[in-house]
Amino acid sequence: MKNLQLSRGSESLNFENTCIHPDVDMPAGYKPPKFDIFDGTGDSHVHLRDYLDKVVRVGRNEKLRMKLFIRSLTGEALIYYTQQDPRIWREWQEMVEDFMNRLRFNTEITPDRFTLVNLQNKASKTFQEYARCWRSEAARTQPPLDDNELTKYFICAQEGIYF
Repeated sequence: MKNLQLSRGSESLNFENTCIHPDVDMPAGYKPPKFDIFDGTGDSHVHLRDYLDKVVRVGRNEKLRMKLFIRSLTGEALIYYTQQDPRIWREWQEMVEDFMNRLRFNTEITPDRFTLVNLQNKASKTFQEYARCWRSEAARTQPPLDDNELTKYFICAQEGIYF
């Protein structure tokens, strides 16, 4: 049984090895805020700003900030986070830099004009949902589009009856 446990890596599943800052306890009466959950898609910078805004009551307590961060993650972001050795992050800045570097690909891909023209509506979305999604993507293009270009590229992206 001991060999089986060792082969599965359960020797490292004790509290001190798996918990980030196991010596930190929540202050008496502290109720953690309800976090928006980040799944690894979308802009990690936006998630981080939102998270920091919600833990403002923690103040400068980096260890508590780090301990609470896992509560704001799900999906691929949570899988990545839990696969890391929490002992490598001594400070908030180290953890955040590692996290942001891992998810950098989400923010490095900015849509261009060609992408906008080829962004088609899916049958499952209403035209209004599609238009909002398209406009959201258009807002991220670099360099930014002026109103005339927005109209031109939106019309070019339409098919059939909408064109």
